[in-house]
Amino acid sequence: MKLRLPFEINRSSLMAKALIILLILVLPFNIIGIVVSVVSYQNSIKSAETVIRYTLESQATTLDSKVYNTHTVFYDLATDNPTLTSLCSARDDSRYLIFRHQLVDSLTSQIRISNVADTFFIYVPDRDDYIPVPNYTAATSGTRPYYTYIENLDRYGSQWFLPEDHTQMVRVIYNSALGVYYGAAIDLNDFMEQYGTLSSYKSLELSFETSPQESTLTTHYFSREIEDGIYLTAAISSRDLNSSPGVLPAAVILFFILYLALIPCLYQLMKRYVATPLTRLNFAQLQLRQGNDDYRITEPANSMEFGAAYESFNKMASSLQKLQKEVLDKELSNKQLQIDFLQLQIRPHFLLNSFNVLYTLIQSGHRENAQEMVLFLSDYFRYLFRSVGDLQLFSKERKLIEDYMNITKIYYPVSFEVSYQLEPILDVMRVPPLVLHSFMENIIAHALLPDRKVHIVFSGEYEDGVVTFYISDDGKGMDEEAVRSINELESLEQYSVEDGKNVGIKNSIWRLRYYYGDNVSVVCDSEINVGTTFTITIPYNLEEEY
Repeated sequence: MKLRLPFEINRSSLMAKALIILLILVLPFNIIGIVVSVVSYQNSIKSAETVIRYTLESQATTLDSKVYNTHTVFYDLATDNPTLTSLCSARDDSRYLIFRHQLVDSLTSQIRISNVADTFFIYVPDRDDYIPVPNYTAATSGTRPYYTYIENLDRYGSQWFLPEDHTQMVRVIYNSALGVYYGAAIDLNDFMEQYGTLSSYKSLELSFETSPQESTLTTHYFSREIEDGIYLTAAISSRDLNSSPGVLPAAVILFFILYLALIPCLYQLMKRYVATPLTRLNFAQLQLRQGNDDYRITEPANSMEFGAAYESFNKMASSLQKLQKEVLDKELSNKQLQIDFLQLQIRPHFLLNSFNVLYTLIQSGHRENAQEMVLFLSDYFRYLFRSVGDLQLFSKERKLIEDYMNITKIYYPVSFEVSYQLEPILDVMRVPPLVLHSFMENIIAHALLPDRKVHIVFSGEYEDGVVTFYISDDGKGMDEEAVRSINELESLEQYSVEDGKNVGIKNSIWRLRYYYGDNVSVVCDSEINVGTTFTITIPYNLEEEY
């Protein structure tokens, strides 16, 4: 049999107490250390985030200043700029060119000396004149950068927006009073080259987006709105951000985790060198209690002390097995003597009835019936002597009962009828010899009536490893005292037949108890002039010996 060692933690077990002690000694300090490390680590992360946000805010402020100064230029163009007013109202070309040149010089000077947009552009619809500031080189002359935004002013509106490549911030304004378009563009690439570096973080990238970005498991985003829904966004990998405070907090946490790992290691060592040997000893003792007398501890011990305990147990088990065998042999001998005694009490009663029937047959001249009776007695004694102390096939017991009832029918031809309702599966089971026969014989001896025919039913059924026999008759019946004396045999430790009543039945019940112990049940139900039913329940046994 393979040993299964149960290691479930029980509060009363040695391992549970050892584990509690380990937890009390180690766990509180580990928890405090881990909490302190985690808090320190989180504070370092927050400090790094604060540095990034501060840098982002500083750069955004620079861009805010450029946008604000550009708004000032737009305000000047819209309200009190005489050059733009004169330009829009000039009728002849020479004056128009003079004012155009003055306006370009003025805006170019603003770009050169002030922190404003990198490019301004003006479009006069009446003259279809597109004026870029500062002037473009000959290679780009004739082109109209940003003109498409003027054409799609309804789409972009008069606020700042990002073109598809996100390399510029552009704004276009239509002055309805003067009938002129003007706008500005801030070169974001140039801005990023001047201000967009944070050397402390390798993975940090700055970009301009139309909405704030949400952080993910792999990337953290920090956003700051510049103007009109345009956001300056810093993106940094989570790994770079988390490693930025240094390796010390992580190393401290790792140390405490490894320290906690000592608990299961110590537990496993104690389980191997203490709990497993103790469990093996308990399991061995359980095997002895369950009747497995041959069980011995064969596994090698992992210590000198448990080796001695194993050897002591094996010696004790051997001595106990020898002692039990001696006691069992004595009990079996005593049991067999009592069974033989009970059988001898049954046989004279049966033989007396049989010889009376045989005598009557001979006296009345029924020679053939007498011969059948002699043959039956011959089979009976052969069956009796061959089956002493052994369980027999029920099919043989049933045939003996049927032969007996047929012989008895010769003597009492009209006194009874018998029917058998036995499931075929019962024929291959084994039963104590002559026990069921005694119940049938008891009916012939005590239940027949002189004035009417008695009906006898012998039935048997099998269910879930249990066989139930019913032996019923509608004959003379028994009084309450007789029924009680039979049913009380179920609870008696010893049995005597001093009253001399129903000896065959009582001996049969007692024999059943010797064979089956507490697994047998015999219940008698009877009433005077109504009849008697014996209900006998025994295990379905296929072995030659129970």
